[in-house]
Amino acid sequence: MSAPPTVSAIIVNWNGAAHLRICLPSLLAQSYQPLEIIVVDNASSDDSLDVARQFGVRALPLDRNTGLAWALNRGTAAATGDFFLFVNNDMRFDEHFVAALIAPLLRDQEIFATDGTQYDWDGKILGHAASRLTRNRQQHHTAIEIVPGLYFYEQPEAEIVPAFMASCASMLARRSHFEKLRGFDERLPFGYEDVEICWRAWLSGCKIVYVPNAICWHRVGASYQSEAGLSVHSAGVLKGRLALATKLLPRGYAFRTWLTALAGLARDLARMRGRSAAIRSKILAQYAAHIPAFLREKASLYASAGTTPEKHLDFLLQMTGEEGSGVPSRGAAAPSARDRSAAIRSKG
Repeated sequence: MSAPPTVSAIIVNWNGAAHLRICLPSLLAQSYQPLEIIVVDNASSDDSLDVARQFGVRALPLDRNTGLAWALNRGTAAATGDFFLFVNNDMRFDEHFVAALIAPLLRDQEIFATDGTQYDWDGKILGHAASRLTRNRQQHHTAIEIVPGLYFYEQPEAEIVPAFMASCASMLARRSHFEKLRGFDERLPFGYEDVEICWRAWLSGCKIVYVPNAICWHRVGASYQSEAGLSVHSAGVLKGRLALATKLLPRGYAFRTWLTALAGLARDLARMRGRSAAIRSKILAQYAAHIPAFLREKASLYASAGTTPEKHLDFLLQMTGEEGSGVPSRGAAAPSARDRSAAIRSKG
């Protein structure tokens, strides 16, 4: 019998030694083997590297805090696995978490990534389920804004179903597809890296599915509770919105996103928030310089897929049951979202 595929778990860490002492044992106890564990350390000042070595996992120290996307890509470059498991350090996992995530990937070569169920630390609140996309925030009161006018929400499901994205805290991705997609976009250093790569995965004709019985628990936000962490997180959200809207979304969303960001800068200046205004203006200037490259990439991506940003957005919306224009995207939408959902359920 052939050996089972190897999974490489990649954890980006920054001053998270206390989290690693809980996270690593629950990964080491996984029923699925072989499982390689790599801690990519963003120049921590605590004893994170010692903790990683104490548990006998691979430690990959970086000489500076590079953010999330760059560090994740360094982890994948060092990994030996056939699949990449992306998780956070402030988590623990059911012993069958990896086994549940990999099962659909082994059955269906078209799946790029599977996504698990995240609860809060006490297991009382569902934090992450099947990701759904919507324009209608009023219908989904817990929806979170991706860019102005576009939101996502979590839909509890009992079966394996398509999802518009997989969270980078509970994502198992196929290495071959990940490499074809050229990994995470490093211009999104902290936040939106999972939304962006999943958007491109669907555009390339791959699938993302949610696996309800892949269970984990997450101290959401624990990695950026400090003032420095909050600052990095806020900057990452702004960068992610600007990059995603410009590179992948229809022009109307890109225009609204830039206009909203400029309005935020104007508010900072009016309220004499000098530090916030300086950070925001620096990001706006930096990402304005990226606009020509983003637009070239956008044209190339959609030409290769034989569709448009509007049609692809409609396809992703239709997976949630929301009405689009009725024009599906080629490749990712053939068969239809409904047919794909039924097919995935039957395979699950």
